[in-house]
Amino acid sequence: MLEYRSSEARMRRFCGTCGSVAPTAVADRMLVPAGNLTGALNPAESLHMFVGSKAPWHVIADDLPQYDEAPPGWRTVEVKRPAESPSDDTIRGSCTCGAVTFLVRGVPARWLQCHCSRCRRGRSAAHGSNTFYPLSQFAWQTGHDLVRSYQPPDAARFMVSFCVRCGGGAPVGRDNVPFVLVPAGLFDLDPGARPQAHIHVASKAPWYEITDSLPQFAELPPG
Repeated sequence: MLEYRSSEARMRRFCGTCGSVAPTAVADRMLVPAGNLTGALNPAESLHMFVGSKAPWHVIADDLPQYDEAPPGWRTVEVKRPAESPSDDTIRGSCTCGAVTFLVRGVPARWLQCHCSRCRRGRSAAHGSNTFYPLSQFAWQTGHDLVRSYQPPDAARFMVSFCVRCGGGAPVGRDNVPFVLVPAGLFDLDPGARPQAHIHVASKAPWYEITDSLPQFAELPPG
């Protein structure tokens, strides 16, 4: 288990092998990433927080309470990094601590919301939000030497990459594959595109409801 102090009051714990987020104690609470849980969850108070900083491509379509920052009673401080202005059609992305940075140019060839169990655990989230860029549209800036990759022994396609300093996600490149998978949450600015479909919906978390109108595929889409 590795740790990264994301702020004066908060510690981020993650698996040093695969980068998945680990449960962390905060005062009298234990914060547990729901994406790493299996099975259904008992009913609990649910809400959206820090909505004022949400990704521009993510649409909240449910009726849960929303808070621009932390809800009342939560002693939480968001860590913000200054956004960079794009140059031409180039967008910058980075990990949690900002040590790993990269650039993408143009829009992704594909953008899929993946609900497979590996994406949920690898991203410690309800689903993966995966953009795919041709190699010619991608370039590392800093911290490539800090990126570690993990592929489960029984996985034919799945691989996850992360920064060893903070555990934050990183772009995934594979030998003899002509594109780079970039988790959409890494973009510092609006990438100028939007998700196109939900895949592996047959494996989605039972506690997560898909509320948008994007096409849904039980496994992979045709082709």
